[in-house]
Amino acid sequence: MKVKGKNIIISTQPKEQAELLHSLLQSTYFLFYSMPLIETKILKSNPDNEQVLRTIQSFDWIVFTSKRGVFSFFELTKSLNIKEEDIAKLQFAAIGTATAGEIFKNGYQVHYINKGNTSKEFAAYLIDDVIQPKDKILLPQGNLAPDFLLNKLSEKAKCTRINIYETLKIKNPDKEILNLIENNNYDLLIFTSPSAFENFLEITKYQADNKKLKILSIGQTTTDFIENKGFKVKITAKKSNIKGLADEIIKHLV
Repeated sequence: MKVKGKNIIISTQPKEQAELLHSLLQSTYFLFYSMPLIETKILKSNPDNEQVLRTIQSFDWIVFTSKRGVFSFFELTKSLNIKEEDIAKLQFAAIGTATAGEIFKNGYQVHYINKGNTSKEFAAYLIDDVIQPKDKILLPQGNLAPDFLLNKLSEKAKCTRINIYETLKIKNPDKEILNLIENNNYDLLIFTSPSAFENFLEITKYQADNKKLKILSIGQTTTDFIENKGFKVKITAKKSNIKGLADEIIKHLV
């Protein structure tokens, strides 16, 4: 069922990501609903992080895997009065153009931007083409990020991970949007992280054997998590970013 003849898109992304996706879908074809299921918070009071960041000049590389990681890192270094000239001596690596753009926005050069779309590809390129055994790498991430990248980079060089933001579950999402999903009155339901889907199941109590969903996933990691829960993913974006999501929506619904 359509509302006013439009395709209904429901995003479970954090607010700022949903706003960016919506801006790429400004079209008469879509009715866009945002229902964030997770939010992030910078971990400011962390003595271990503070100790690492105050020795920032001892590292050779900072490797970023998300825009949120970049934002949180620079917020933390500013609050700790870390010298910009110490940060500027380091080399920066980013998992994609959006993450790289956030580094540029803070006034720093990006020395390596991932050619692939996944952490597996990122690690392979870094190990084969970029980092050296003598390098010291700083890996700022969120608390729910797996240790895959840390473990792979540690095989070649010394890598230190710090958790600089945490992911929190939103427990009271919009009931009207939940009703659209319950009544199958939508065309695509977007998930961009395993934690969002996990929270979605906690809220809805849906079971794979009695509830079918029309899911668009941002990438293979999220798809694998959803399918391991027994649910089918209708579309997995070929490029694991917001533009990739927009391209898939337009391809399948216009």
